[in-house]
Amino acid sequence: MIRRTSHAGSFYPRFKEQIIAMINQWIAGEKVAPDSEKALSLLVPHAGYIYSGACAAKGFHYISQQPFDSFVILHPSHQGIHFDYSVAPFEQYETPLGMLNQDEELFDLLTKDNPDIANQIRYHEMEHSMEVQLPFIKYFFPEAQICPVMIGRPYPQVAMELAQRLKSAINGTEKRVGIIVSSDLSHYYPATRAERMDSVFAEQFLTLDPEKLWHSIVSESCEACGIGGILTLLYYVKEIPEAKAKVIHYTHSGKVTGDNTQVVGYLSALVYR
Repeated sequence: MIRRTSHAGSFYPRFKEQIIAMINQWIAGEKVAPDSEKALSLLVPHAGYIYSGACAAKGFHYISQQPFDSFVILHPSHQGIHFDYSVAPFEQYETPLGMLNQDEELFDLLTKDNPDIANQIRYHEMEHSMEVQLPFIKYFFPEAQICPVMIGRPYPQVAMELAQRLKSAINGTEKRVGIIVSSDLSHYYPATRAERMDSVFAEQFLTLDPEKLWHSIVSESCEACGIGGILTLLYYVKEIPEAKAKVIHYTHSGKVTGDNTQVVGYLSALVYR
């Protein structure tokens, strides 16, 4: 079963040459991670490329010299949240740059003893927060496999359960597996307020403390539409004492459109050891 593109030509260009030209422009002169930083996860935005593509590209470029075999993509559902999480069941994923293959081993490990968590097929087919990451993965890691996980209920208890399942799955393979977390930040505030809220988010994210970040979300000090995946990552790395985090790039939509009355915040950040 192939997961066909549903947002090429809207969220990002339809044609390979256009995407490659955009990415090449965005990453020109940008740094890559030093050998001392072993990347564990990358947080990247998922809006239309015209708004957040450069931010995401800088993040992927930063880890592009590291030998990943596979990526788990943690992303929110924008279609419905009546389920905890669902592992995408496709064998291949279409992108304008070519096909990406499912990591069947990770899929089996993540759905072991609970095959029902792969049952939201239509939501997977429609979800842009996963799809917009695929051309970046194909560009920077053309041989890598993927295993997308869509999160419905973005709550700590769901994140803790998924983090443990991820830990078991990743420990159960000999592959180098990275975690891509797909999330935008504050939505539709004036730029000054958005920057303030996004700064709170970044500060909390850098502590790698899921409880503190969740408190900031609940108290509306900051926002992240992919908070379920973010919490999952933070619970996952909680048992890695040497884990650290750093900001790669921050921006918001107003810096592209020139309209600062209602903006959306975008962040690329790294978790490494």
